[in-house]
Amino acid sequence: MFGWLESFGVQSRARSTATTRWLALSPRTLFEGLGQLGGLLYLAPRHAVAPDVVDASGCLVESAELAPLLGTRYVGVTCAVTAEGPREWIDCVNGQGDTVGRVYLLPDTDYLAWDGLFAGALPSEPPSCRTPDREWLRASRARVLCFTRRRMAGFTVLGVREAPISSLGHGVARDIAVSESVAISI
Repeated sequence: MFGWLESFGVQSRARSTATTRWLALSPRTLFEGLGQLGGLLYLAPRHAVAPDVVDASGCLVESAELAPLLGTRYVGVTCAVTAEGPREWIDCVNGQGDTVGRVYLLPDTDYLAWDGLFAGALPSEPPSCRTPDREWLRASRARVLCFTRRRMAGFTVLGVREAPISSLGHGVARDIAVSESVAISI
């Protein structure tokens, strides 16, 4: 009704153009790296589908919510500058091109371990995948956590535990959840 006045002073949550670099990464390499990162924001589908595990030899997960990560074949490392500040995340994509999880860097994340996670990965052509759309995001749940990694009888076992993160980290996680329109448990 008032044109420009109607939207005056309303903060825009529009994203800048995001840059994504695709890498081929085995589940074992992913699990080893995730266990070193510290506090993260993890988005996973509410109803996990049984993963298509082709080459997850030597890998196990402690809970059903992590099982889709066993099917990870590619990761899309994305950087963007948003109205809330810079964002960096990875999309874990299986062999069929489905996103099985998204992991956001938080201020409490070990940045050197984040960069090291991709050191041994091979650059890849973008897989024929669907970018997580609003439906995928709305059907996801966000959780602040720390991934754990341990060795057991020759297997790399991925688990999760509560993340001891700062109030700044909690605020950033909340901002990400709001901008992605997902429910969050902190």
